[in-house]
Amino acid sequence: MNNIKRKFLVSADIQRWLKQQRSNIQQIEQFYTVSTVDEACYYSKLFPDTYTKVTVDKHGTEEITSINEEVYVLHRKEHLGRIIVKNAYSVMIDESTFVVEKYLKKLEGIYILIGYFQDEKALRNSKTIQDLQPFVLKEIDKDDKYSDHSLALYVKPMEYNLQTFFRKIDAFESPNLFFWQVPQRVYISDGVSLVLYRNIRLLNYYKMNFKKKHFSATLHRLRILLRRTATLLETFSDLFDPKVQHFCTELLKRYYEETKVLRYLYFLNELCATREDAKLTLYSELKSLITEEEKAVVQMLQSQFFTQMIDLLTREIEMQENDKYISLKKEVKNVVRERLKRFEMLLGNTNKVYDDKVLEEIYISMDTLQTLIEDFFHIIGEKESRILVEELNILLKPLREYRNCKEREVILNNIKAKSETKTLDIYPLLCEHEESLKDKIEFALKLLRSSKFYV
Repeated sequence: MNNIKRKFLVSADIQRWLKQQRSNIQQIEQFYTVSTVDEACYYSKLFPDTYTKVTVDKHGTEEITSINEEVYVLHRKEHLGRIIVKNAYSVMIDESTFVVEKYLKKLEGIYILIGYFQDEKALRNSKTIQDLQPFVLKEIDKDDKYSDHSLALYVKPMEYNLQTFFRKIDAFESPNLFFWQVPQRVYISDGVSLVLYRNIRLLNYYKMNFKKKHFSATLHRLRILLRRTATLLETFSDLFDPKVQHFCTELLKRYYEETKVLRYLYFLNELCATREDAKLTLYSELKSLITEEEKAVVQMLQSQFFTQMIDLLTREIEMQENDKYISLKKEVKNVVRERLKRFEMLLGNTNKVYDDKVLEEIYISMDTLQTLIEDFFHIIGEKESRILVEELNILLKPLREYRNCKEREVILNNIKAKSETKTLDIYPLLCEHEESLKDKIEFALKLLRSSKFYV
């Protein structure tokens, strides 16, 4: 009895070896149906007329039941994923059995060699295994993406070395990482891990740079990364440990909000310098507040929580297990389509009456969409991404400016309320075109309500 099993991915050249052997050929059709957490189920047809039902428990133990053609055809209509069709070539050599599985139709090009041996000694001494080495691409005993279950339910296996991609990210100088693009042909979990790793490197870089020199441009980049990373964790939450995902997402959002005041102070300070009617007292007040806020932001970046967040995210990358072999391109497009449907629903709610709360929901929806497009524009398609961004910006630009006007007013009023100078004049820095922005938003909403968005 053959007790030892070894599985190899082999090249199509294995057919040259098969031609020299006496083999039994069996065509097999196989499909999976809805499974439970503890049990998978598939049906198999050995041509011409042998039908079986196989249940596999969580320990991998199979229970095989013979069924008739009618039952097989009935369940075939409810199959999940793709139907596997393959030819199995069985060869007996020196009391060992070798099976070459040649996959057909949608899995064409995949060849798998399975060797069955009596014991470890028979495996070690197998001359056949040595002769077959030129055809072997790799051993796949523990590579689940080549199981029939994964081949049926997920994308056709892709071959790449994930660590090579991480090394390529490491080879980039940190400022240039903003221009790095995630590879197209990777699985979703690997693609998200690479983007997260890129973001962590950039967060560390801009954190250190802001601590050294307090520049508004550095803060702006840091805030973009906080927002992008939070969006990434929220969008692909099922790829991460739930507790880590929740903790890190909340922190990233909190840090994004806590740096908002400093971002506005930088802007107001620059604006104040250009306005002739702005008083020196206001300029001095802003300078003093900027110094205080810079200290608070640096303290935040040096905090134990910030360090802990980065450590947890880094650990998630290292510990992540790929159990869903779904292509990055397919999943990203699905996510963007879902977000676009949500956005279209929100647009529909503005048909009659809307307020600032509705506009805020629309802004968050668009901002999330744009963040995803920025990270995955070449996955979605450069042309499609450009068209989408141009359409979204019809509304996003005036809406963002409108929000900025509102937030600027709140911050300036808070400055005035807390100032020792009771006559502090904030009027020169208030937004002057709020009403015209409302008109632009109204026009943009009307225009986009008649649009359909595609990727």
